[in-house]
Amino acid sequence: MRLLLLIAAIVGVFLIVRTLLLSNSRKKAPMPERLKEQGTVVRCAHCGMHVPQFDAYRSGDRMYCSRDHALEDARESQDD
Repeated sequence: MRLLLLIAAIVGVFLIVRTLLLSNSRKKAPMPERLKEQGTVVRCAHCGMHVPQFDAYRSGDRMYCSRDHALEDARESQDD
């Protein structure tokens, strides 16, 4: 019985130390450069998806994620 408790204690200490060491190394990881360079993100007026501004389609003052959504929105506004 003592042997099982000793083994459980050793495994517990090992897991705690390992978790602490891994959490410290993850916090120090720098932010990827690609995310910093993407610039402004805009929301599609039709579906709500977020896309980089340089990939978005503009129709008037509204931004869209694709040409199809810009055309669909234009058709819907004409039907109203």
